[in-house]
This record gives sequence, structure tokens and C-alpha cells, in this order.
Amino acid sequence: MSEYLSEEEQINRLTEWWGTYGTQVLLAVGVLIAGVMGWGYYTGERQQTIEAGTALYAQYLDAAEAEEKQALARQIKREFPGSGVQTLVAFAEAKEAVTAGDLVAAQTALIEARDTSPDALLGELASLRLAKVQYALGEAAAALVTLQSVRSAGYLSLAQEMTGDIHLAEGDTEQAYGAYLAAIDNREAGGSRVLLEIKRDNAAPVNGTFTTFAKPLDQALEKARETLATDEINDSDAGDSSND
Repeated sequence: MSEYLSEEEQINRLTEWWGTYGTQVLLAVGVLIAGVMGWGYYTGERQQTIEAGTALYAQYLDAAEAEEKQALARQIKREFPGSGVQTLVAFAEAKEAVTAGDLVAAQTALIEARDTSPDALLGELASLRLAKVQYALGEAAAALVTLQSVRSAGYLSLAQEMTGDIHLAEGDTEQAYGAYLAAIDNREAGGSRVLLEIKRDNAAPVNGTFTTFAKPLDQALEKARETLATDEINDSDAGDSSND
């Protein structure tokens, strides 16, 4: 594990992310796949295959029992290998695994999503999520390699920002600074990402020298919040005592 975050903290962060964005990601991916399939496959036989896969995936989403869900997942992978619905199932399995705290299973599911995706953008989305999980498992080098495979304009800046986060957490401030600069250069036109700019400034050299941080920025901020909260409690207690 990272020297900065415990396994429990990493799992909590990933679970939090999935809880907030997991459903949105699956919906967005579903819409994208539907568009790609609808445009690329126009023959009657292909269309029937798409409809059959979509119907089976709908059953998968509606399945309440774990055994039924697993059986439907196996059926989808067997009958529709390399399809968009297989990718969606792999994303769903990764989300469930993260929620359950099983990062190894999440990693396996995201590798499947990346390697079997019929669309390059979906594959890169899987790579971004995979890198998060790999770093949470203590595999920083593997996470950095995974991020290097992300090249599309829509995801490149996010991958570079994540690369900076990993370098910063590993104590390589100079590499982090370079990654943040690249992320800013490659962000979408007109896009404003204030936190990314704060990260860049935090990692910038002082008088030509890069400082190695004992803790990443987000942890330092969290510690500051905890200290302020403690001070407020102490001040409140002192005020109550003076009134006695």
C-alpha cells in the first residue's frame, strides 16, 4: 500500500467515488454504446443481436439475487463476447467489487472491460478506473503504465492529473509538477479546473528547488480541517468554563 493511505482509506475513497459517479458512468457508457452500435451495425441480423444483448443486459440489471446476476453475467460474456454489453457488465462488476472492498476482483473486472471494449473511449475509461484501483493496491508503477495508454483528447488531461497525483504521493514532486503542467495544457478548451491549478502551484519549485511533501495535498487539507475543528471545540469548552 501507499505509505500515505491505508488500505481501508483507499477502499473508502474508491467506494465513495463509485457511490457518487458509478451510476452516471454506466448510464453514459450505455448511451455511448447504443450510439456506436446503432451507427455501425445496420443489418437485420446484427440489429437482432444487439437487441438480444440489450434485453439480456436489462435482465442483468433487474436481477435481485446474486446467483441470478452472476449467471446472467456469464451468459452475456459467453453469447456476446467483445460486445458493448460485456463491457457494461464488467463495469458493473467492478463497481460491486469496490463497494465490497474487493479491489483484486475490481482490478480483474476493469482489465476485462478495457481489453474487450469495442470502443476506444470505453477502453480508456476503463484504464482510468483501473489505474485508481491499481494504485489502491499499492501497484504505483503498474498504475502509471496504465495511465500512459490513455491518449484520447477527452481523457488525456484526467490521466495526466492522476499521474501527477501518484508521483506526488510517491514523493516525486518534480515529476508531479510536470504531469500537472501537461494536464493543464491538455484540458478541454475553455475548461476551468481550479483544483488542478492548485495542485500545480502546490508542486511548483521554490527558488528552483522541488520540495518533497510528507503528505499529499488532500491529506494536508484534511489534517488542517481536523485541527480547526479541535480548536473550535477547545475554544467552546474554555468559554463554557469561564462562564461557570
